[in-house]
Amino acid sequence: MIRPVESICPVCCSHFPQLQRAQGGGRRALYCSSRCRSLDWIRGHAGQRQAAITKYDNKPESKEKKRRRARRDTLRKYRWTEHEYLQQLQRQNFSCYGCLQLINDTSDHTPHIDHDHRTGKVRGLLCSNCNHALGMVHDDPTILRRLMAYLDYDLTKQHIYLIGTLKNTRIPEIGNTLRAEGYDVMDEWFTPGEFADTNWQAYEKQRGRTYAEALKGRAATNIFLFDRSYLDMSDTAILVMPVGKSGMIELGYAKGRGKNTYILLDGVEPERYDIMPKFADMVCNTQEDLVKALREDLLRAIKTPISSTENI
Repeated sequence: MIRPVESICPVCCSHFPQLQRAQGGGRRALYCSSRCRSLDWIRGHAGQRQAAITKYDNKPESKEKKRRRARRDTLRKYRWTEHEYLQQLQRQNFSCYGCLQLINDTSDHTPHIDHDHRTGKVRGLLCSNCNHALGMVHDDPTILRRLMAYLDYDLTKQHIYLIGTLKNTRIPEIGNTLRAEGYDVMDEWFTPGEFADTNWQAYEKQRGRTYAEALKGRAATNIFLFDRSYLDMSDTAILVMPVGKSGMIELGYAKGRGKNTYILLDGVEPERYDIMPKFADMVCNTQEDLVKALREDLLRAIKTPISSTENI
C-alpha cells in the first residue's frame, strides 16, 4: 500500500506530497518541482551556468533567433504584420525618417517602430536615437521647435524679439539700429512680405476650410511655433506701432512670460488712446528713447544683485 508523506522543499520551503512506495523502490523526491531542482543546481554552479549562457548567446544563430523573437513580439504589440513592417521599411528607402541614416536588420541602426503615445497609432520607423529623442520630449513639437531656436542662442548677447506688422517697412531699419547696439534681434518673420496673411487666407478659402480649421493646418502651426520659439528665447519684446490684435496678443504673452516689454511709437501719435499698453514696462516715442531705455535697463540688471534660489 502506498502512503502519502508530506515533505519540505529545500529551495522554496513549500510543503509538497511525497509518495512512499510500498516495495521500497526509487528515491524520495527532494524538490517540489523541476524548477526548484534547477535553481538549487544553479546555486552551486553559477559560473558554469553563466559560461553556458554566454556561449549560447554568442552563437550567430542564437543572436538571429533572439532578434526575430524580439521583432515578432514588437509587431504583435502594435498589431503589425511582417509584410507591413517590410513594406514600410522599403517605403522609407531603408532610412530613418529623422536622421536619414540607414536602418535595417544588418546595419548598426536597427529599425524601431515609432507610435503616437496618445492613440497608440504607428507613425513609421526610426533609428533608436531619434525614437528616444521623441520620447524624451513627449512628442511635443513646441519643445522640438524651441530647441531648434536654442541651437541658435548666443549667451553673450541680449535677445530682442520685434513685434510688428508685415506692412510696416521700418521693421528692418529698427532691427538694424538695435543690432548696431550689440543686440541679437529677431525680425525675420518680416521676410514673407506684406501680403503673406492675405495669401494664406485666400489659400485656405480655396481649400474650403474655415478660420478655425486653417489655424490647425500645417502652415499656420509651423509659422506659429517658429515665431513663438524665438519669442520664448528672447529677453525683451518690443512692439512697434501701429500694430493689430495679433501683435498685442504677442506682447501680452511676452509680459506673462516675464520678459521686458516695450512699446515703440516711432514718432507716430496713435489715433485712439488706449489704457492697457500700461502693462508694458515703457512706452517710447522714438528709436533714440528706446535705445537709451534698453541701455539703462541693462545697466540696472547688471548692478542688481542676484537673489538666492536656495529656498525656491
